[in-house]
Amino acid sequence: SSWAQKNLNCLPQCHHLAREPKMKTNQIREVLSWVPLFIRPYFGVVELAVGTAFLYRHNDKIYLITNWHNVTGREPVSHKTKHSQCAVPDELVIAFPKEQIADDGRNAVRWTHHRMPLYEDSDHNIPVWFEHPVHADKIDVVAIPIEGVEEIASKVANDPKVAGDKIAIFPGFDVFVLGYPRGISGGGRFPIWKRGSIATEPDFDIGGLPMLLIDTATREGMSGAPVFIFANGTWFADNTPGLEGMTFGVGKQFLGVYSGRLGDDVFQAQLGVVWKEQAIIEVIEGGKIGVSSFGL
Repeated sequence: SSWAQKNLNCLPQCHHLAREPKMKTNQIREVLSWVPLFIRPYFGVVELAVGTAFLYRHNDKIYLITNWHNVTGREPVSHKTKHSQCAVPDELVIAFPKEQIADDGRNAVRWTHHRMPLYEDSDHNIPVWFEHPVHADKIDVVAIPIEGVEEIASKVANDPKVAGDKIAIFPGFDVFVLGYPRGISGGGRFPIWKRGSIATEPDFDIGGLPMLLIDTATREGMSGAPVFIFANGTWFADNTPGLEGMTFGVGKQFLGVYSGRLGDDVFQAQLGVVWKEQAIIEVIEGGKIGVSSFGL
């Protein structure tokens, strides 16, 4: 049966990887820090890269969301391999957080690593991920059905209790990309917050695809990271005209998934690509099984 139909608790621990030590925590000041997941694509026992993923809920089902290039090891469209030895992954190693009580009675966080096979079969013919039903790898987003997440402390990116405000978005609004640039994490192995701003008119797609650009200095390892809008001070609710929709305080809204800088960034434009939430929904609802990277 599909890995996606199995419980996370049934997955073997990565015995060749040292388990993270128990981490004592003082206080997690922002719930969004629980959203990103550190991932490492592997071929066999060889680590190929680092990246980011997160959980997303749609129609009461949970999906692991990341970039197409993270699960294939290839550049979208051109299909050029990203690894220097042309290796492509057959598994993801994912770090999941679990809350527990330490020996001294304080709350603690323990990170455990689980292996996720990327193919249903040993011949690597049937991927476990969905890709876009129309644009395929032109949209650098994949979704993997997943179960058994009740035992972990990760938060779902589009949970209304996490970032459920409906904000009227404008160019220049602050956004944060939460991930692991070059594999770097923050205290307690939580993600790095990279700040940016919306650089294009958010209602318009670019090149006929559901994407927008943000102005931010991001780095490799953040591919697949969730992106959130932060409105601080006075902001307006989306589709609520005039003063009736005015709100004062902090507003938070899930925006989409980050997938790298625009082009090869030779001009140092520092423009990052964000695939809108619409793209994630289209991938999930399309239910189109991806194409094996081993056959490209």
